[in-house]
Amino acid sequence: MGEIEKAGEILDRLTQKMGIAARLEQEKAVVLWGEAVGGSVARRARAVSIRGGMLFVIVENSMWLQELALLKEGIIGKLNSLIGAEVVKDIVFKIGDPKKEN
Repeated sequence: MGEIEKAGEILDRLTQKMGIAARLEQEKAVVLWGEAVGGSVARRARAVSIRGGMLFVIVENSMWLQELALLKEGIIGKLNSLIGAEVVKDIVFKIGDPKKEN
């Protein structure tokens, strides 16, 4: 009888073959935003997309924008640590309604 493969291994091979593995790796930054910054910040700032290593985040107001800008390097490090790869190179903050879905 042949070797049984784990679903994760099959998925990894499939995403590599389809050429979407790198994109999925980047999207982890959006998904893991709340875990990286904590619930209090996540209620006031929401990661919406990532392109070319730049994570785009909508923040509640200028006070939060300034605060997060000061913490940017630490957030980038935490996200990349959670992802397990150097995916996030920079974060761009924009004022808006983080509770509103695009």
